Amino acid sequence: MGMFDWYTPTPPLACPRCRSTLDGWQGKDGPCGLFEWVQGMPSPPRQHVDEECALPASDRERFRLPEHFQIYTECAQCRAWIEAEGSCEGDVWSRVELVDPLESLAVNGR
Repeated sequence: MGMFDWYTPTPPLACPRCRSTLDGWQGKDGPCGLFEWVQGMPSPPRQHVDEECALPASDRERFRLPEHFQIYTECAQCRAWIEAEGSCEGDVWSRVELVDPLESLAVNGR
């Protein structure tokens, strides 16, 4: 398994199939340091590694997301695979939109 980052949209997104809250978002377009990115924050507030391996907050502050990035998760309730695109304004994650939510579910037969 390669490295990735975790993402937390704010407010949380709902599954287009069953409407349950989606979590566990991951993506590989950021720095891929097992950081947790929270929508509305310019740098990752946490790093999901053992505490002795984590970068200090002052070092995490230098990381930024690209202007556009893809994230994905699987709905824990109905098992639908969901993809979304995030975008930044002024180095801050400001938007997230599901990518073809209903079309993707129909094509994949899920």
